[in-house]
Amino acid sequence: MKKATKRLLAAFLALAMVFTLLAVPATSMKDVSAATSKTVYINPYSDRVVSYKPGRVTQASGVISIMGCTKASQIKKLKCSNKNMKVSAKDGYIRVDYGKKAGKATITCTVKGVKLKTTFTVKKYTNPVSSIKIGSKNYTSSFAKNTYTYTSKKVSKKTLSVKAKKGWTIKSVSVYNGGSKYYNVNKSSYSKKITLSKKYSDVIVVMYQKSTGLTESLMVTYR
Repeated sequence: MKKATKRLLAAFLALAMVFTLLAVPATSMKDVSAATSKTVYINPYSDRVVSYKPGRVTQASGVISIMGCTKASQIKKLKCSNKNMKVSAKDGYIRVDYGKKAGKATITCTVKGVKLKTTFTVKKYTNPVSSIKIGSKNYTSSFAKNTYTYTSKKVSKKTLSVKAKKGWTIKSVSVYNGGSKYYNVNKSSYSKKITLSKKYSDVIVVMYQKSTGLTESLMVTYR
């Protein structure tokens, strides 16, 4: 679980860095203020809507990435309107810790003199798939309360089959088995032969709900 979380966070922050490098720098002193306001902003791909799981997970966190910010010390006057959520400044992003409670918060801060404001919404988790199988093994009920599950048996060239619930889309599928493979999907159903033969290898299915903007990552790990 920790390995997959680190992979997702690293990929997310790498994407943020790409956007930062593409930003156009100021060319004169009079343009500094305007240029700063354009290059310092909340990454639109940040976690804006998340869910809490009624199962084993008791604490979770979301990431709000800030473009043009690389150090925690650059994030000043950080505030959150919801007392049930805790925000903390990190290197280039804000970490939002939340528990088992739905709610919405307004988060504000100042970075390099630029005032930033965004909302963070927590919803109760619901299983985004009507069916998910690997070979003959049905994992659908495993995702009733959590987004991750395990298998004690190796998976060798078996078909991963996923069907999304109404209103949900399968955004992507990633397979980590020594190396990594990524498949862009954007469909309501998908199938692909996969192999999970190395300890702690896993497959991650990313689901997206357009009506809420919520993203869920379902993971099956071989251990």
